[in-house]
Amino acid sequence: MRRDATSRSHRARAGRTLRAGRATLAAACLAATSLAGCGLLETTGLKDRDPLLVTKDDAPDVAYEKARELFRAERWEDAENGFDRVWEDHPESPLAADARFYAAEARYGRGKYNGAFALYKRFLAVHPLSPHAPLIQRRLYDMGRFLVEEGQTGLLFSYSDEGIEMLDYLVSAFPNGDLADDALLYAADHEARTHKPERAIAHLHDLIDNYGGSEWVLEARLDLARAYRDVNRGSRYDGDTLAKSKAYYLSYIEIVSADAAREREYAEQLAAARTELAEVDEILARKMLETADFYLRTGRPEAARAELRNLLRDHPGTPSAAEAADRLGRTAEEDAGAVAPEGSQS
Repeated sequence: MRRDATSRSHRARAGRTLRAGRATLAAACLAATSLAGCGLLETTGLKDRDPLLVTKDDAPDVAYEKARELFRAERWEDAENGFDRVWEDHPESPLAADARFYAAEARYGRGKYNGAFALYKRFLAVHPLSPHAPLIQRRLYDMGRFLVEEGQTGLLFSYSDEGIEMLDYLVSAFPNGDLADDALLYAADHEARTHKPERAIAHLHDLIDNYGGSEWVLEARLDLARAYRDVNRGSRYDGDTLAKSKAYYLSYIEIVSADAAREREYAEQLAAARTELAEVDEILARKMLETADFYLRTGRPEAARAELRNLLRDHPGTPSAAEAADRLGRTAEEDAGAVAPEGSQS
């Protein structure tokens, strides 16, 4: 639930975080278990004889111990194969569950993130309350962020969506975890930057509606206002989305302005929100002005005047409101001029 004060800067660190996680993977494995036998095979020449490779004749405890030694040596592929033999060939063994988890960890160590993701999911489906669950949550978050960012650099195709899938799975698997709200905001941030506002809206609503205590709710409100604004295709369309955008801008401004300390802290964001709100308000006002024009073209002047009056009520201070006031003034003068001759003859 906690990220750095500059919440966007974590994108640049996604790759470094993932590499650091892999660098300490073997140590984490040893710290997590206390089975005997670790460190007993560190004699010279073992690599040439390869006594650690798991064979089909190995008992599950022997195969597991060999795989752990391979894991500790960061021989990820051989470790993965060894752990696979344990949980696939001996599913009833007490070691099978841990073997499946460490097979996923070995794939993670190899940088095979989609393969690791698949195994993590299979593990959690059977062992949702495992002590390994918090580490899996962190792995999902780090892999998801990494793929989101690195996926945009692909020359032929983007695999960022695979990272979003991991973040979405994290939220569904760990809805009460420490990283669910971070994952939602991260996904929405990426989608906003890559011009997918509809997807961003879904993630931001999930964050605001289901994680009201998150420190990112305020930021999500401003992001949601912008996402609804970005869905807009012009003053003739999307009045509902623009109205929602305005509502979230107003909500954000009201919350920030209610506290003097917060108002100072968010002064830059607050100024930007007010400028953007004015732009949205003008688009909505222009939409009403165009509706009034339509009424005039179709011979409904009273409806046109009512629309202009509504514009003045709903969007005061906009350029279109000034134009509406001018039109109403001219209309009143024209009406008065049309009545005056008739009155003068009476």
